[in-house]
Amino acid sequence: MMDLAYTQAVDSRLDSAEAYIEYQIHEARRALAFLARWFDLDTARVLEVGAGRGGKGIAYAQAGMRVTSLDVDISALRLGVDAARERGAAINFLAADGARLPFRADAFDAILLDSVIEHVADPFALLRECQRILRRGGIVFVVFPPFYGPLSGHIDDYVLVPWFHCLPRELVRRKLLAINRRIGILTPQDAYEVFASLNRLTIWRFRRDARRAGFAFAYWRARPFLTHPGMRLVAGLLTALRQPPRWKNLRATIARARREFSFGMFLLFLLLSALAPLVFIPFAQEIAAGGVKAVLRKSV
Repeated sequence: MMDLAYTQAVDSRLDSAEAYIEYQIHEARRALAFLARWFDLDTARVLEVGAGRGGKGIAYAQAGMRVTSLDVDISALRLGVDAARERGAAINFLAADGARLPFRADAFDAILLDSVIEHVADPFALLRECQRILRRGGIVFVVFPPFYGPLSGHIDDYVLVPWFHCLPRELVRRKLLAINRRIGILTPQDAYEVFASLNRLTIWRFRRDARRAGFAFAYWRARPFLTHPGMRLVAGLLTALRQPPRWKNLRATIARARREFSFGMFLLFLLLSALAPLVFIPFAQEIAAGGVKAVLRKSV
């Protein structure tokens, strides 16, 4: 179920750098209950790789973790330092490359790779470094969109055409740079640069690399992505079925969907919904999954 504050944070995330940080904070807070199943939030030494503007690290630090946040983007880290200071979050920010982590062995209880592993040049090198610096029994939390998923190109703010990102890179570049429209802090050039950073990571390759690096899978889930309005519609319908007043909740959900869905968006939602069952079928899930969530454990 999606709460109102989270929905508003998702919708306004590109309005400003501050709005994006708030969105990151909401995203990380939603993950806390899941992370608490794997380590003690109050005492854990945690490394966040790919911190960006620092919002997720702020939420982790506020939950009690001892957080080190790492990224290669120094300008983004500066925003994170300022945001953490304003919110009283104690975080050690560090500019470094995930393939050569500057930490001793057994330095962390958990490593968080949330929407980052699909951007690194060598996912196996990153996972191997994570194995080295984790304590025995420690975990790596990984979230990423498999490359061949319908909307996994990180360009859906501008191009909502399934699998368009799988076309030759030059075609994607031309399409994006031909758009003369800025969406808040995001420009078409920004969207292309994020797309161009993708390493085309697949589910099969990730699972292979994780095992090669010496990890065991403690948790695995592939899920569909039905667009933000689509996810809200499904969450609203489930809420209407489970919680009274059911008819009132159902009417509110339908009214919101009518505001959010254009005809084209609704057709896309139907297509993605039809593909959703494929996420439970090995190999077929490569073309249907919108995201993967995994927990990797270092052997004791």
